[in-house]
Amino acid sequence: MPTFMKEIFGCFRLGSTQQLLQEALAILCLAALGCEGGKFNSTQMSLTPPPIAPQLLPDEAMQAVAGFDKFFLHEKCTAQYPPQPDTCLHDRVHEQSFTIGGKADTVYEVTLRIRGIFEPTTISGGDTPDPEHPYFKVGGTVSTPDWSQWRIEVAEPKQTYWLNHYPSVGHRIYKEDFEATIAVAAGSTVVVRVADGNDRQIDNAKIAPDRQQIIAGVVDHPLPGQMLRLDIMRVKTR
Repeated sequence: MPTFMKEIFGCFRLGSTQQLLQEALAILCLAALGCEGGKFNSTQMSLTPPPIAPQLLPDEAMQAVAGFDKFFLHEKCTAQYPPQPDTCLHDRVHEQSFTIGGKADTVYEVTLRIRGIFEPTTISGGDTPDPEHPYFKVGGTVSTPDWSQWRIEVAEPKQTYWLNHYPSVGHRIYKEDFEATIAVAAGSTVVVRVADGNDRQIDNAKIAPDRQQIIAGVVDHPLPGQMLRLDIMRVKTR
């Protein structure tokens, strides 16, 4: 028997000489890297875990989606419209765009606080992810094109998020304040847009029970027209 095996057996006070038991004990000693501090040398095999992909720190993720934070879009009045005194004339399209930063192939889930002073429109189809806020819809198409449609358009993953869907249209201003989560990929273009099929909008500046509304801390006096404010609440990566 080899010397190192005898040394292994010396680790145990065996009362039996059965070869099978000795071999089993030898294997156990080898697995434990020797006994009594190790009287023999053995080649050790180590399992090295695969490298962990670097993760974005929270501030890096915030920087990547910073275009959303403190975003403000005002759909201004351009002139009065006497035939309908609670409306005003406006440009039919207002939009602002920005690009998502970060590492390629990263998708961010951005939870936004969405505050708006909107007129209603209606969206056909699409999903309502939060029944408590049915005016927020994901996907679908406009069914009332002559009313202002507020939305966030994301190029990748391609999706439209509607902000002012209501069961019916009418001369009314709605003030909303809610949270919603949208997905955006690094390098994607985001367009925040309001579009209207005609040249008139419901005017928040008029005197009426639903008008003269403000977004506290953002707009502290009533502005004519309509408006949207976005703030980032949380960001995580998929």
